[in-house]
Amino acid sequence: MIAALFGWTTAVTAVVAGAPPTDPLGPVSQDPDQVRDAACRLVESRDVCSPPAAPDTIVARTTGASGGGGLLGVLLWLLLIAVVIAIAYVGFRYFAERSSKSKPVGEDDEADPDDDALAGTVIIDRSREPRGWREEADRHRAEGSIRDAPRCRYRALVGDLARRGLLDEVPGRTTGEERRQLRTSAPNAVPFFREAADLFDAAWFGHVTVGVADDDRFQSLERDVLANAAALAHRLPRSYEVGSR
Repeated sequence: MIAALFGWTTAVTAVVAGAPPTDPLGPVSQDPDQVRDAACRLVESRDVCSPPAAPDTIVARTTGASGGGGLLGVLLWLLLIAVVIAIAYVGFRYFAERSSKSKPVGEDDEADPDDDALAGTVIIDRSREPRGWREEADRHRAEGSIRDAPRCRYRALVGDLARRGLLDEVPGRTTGEERRQLRTSAPNAVPFFREAADLFDAAWFGHVTVGVADDDRFQSLERDVLANAAALAHRLPRSYEVGSR
């Protein structure tokens, strides 16, 4: 029995080593690592003894093998790309604004009207004179369209102030922009102009009901504005045809 067991052990050792040793207790020529790998394959699965090599890429290390890890990795990459784009956009806007501010005003460039409040030129809209706006305001009032009357009277008032060199008559400007310019060119007229502009804004943009008394009040404010707005004769007109507001 002992002899048979000893013979079986010798046979196994021979299979592992690849060649039967001359002395089972003496030194052998086989590689210990090969013996260990062979023993591992006898008792464990192939995946344990020889695991697959991990992919050596940035995406693989980031996403991992699971589906959830892959989705997280994609989201991280998208976030990184979005941050880079945002930084590039902010940098582009910053340098573009600095470039536009440093650009000198040439013959084809128009200065900001607010910066030209007391300079030597004033913009005048010649597409329609103040008298024509007031005639239209009276017609709206006679026809019962009272809400349209302050709009026309306000355009006439701005036109008068422009012809006095106090405001740039630029269709599309807000009443706030015109108030700011008038604070520099005719500060005494500002309180009356502010109230007239508020009435115009409320009637035209706020859809407030406007009556005959409101139109009368606007005409009174218009007279007060013009009475306190002395002309700046040194301002030369710079006229052009534009559409009405």
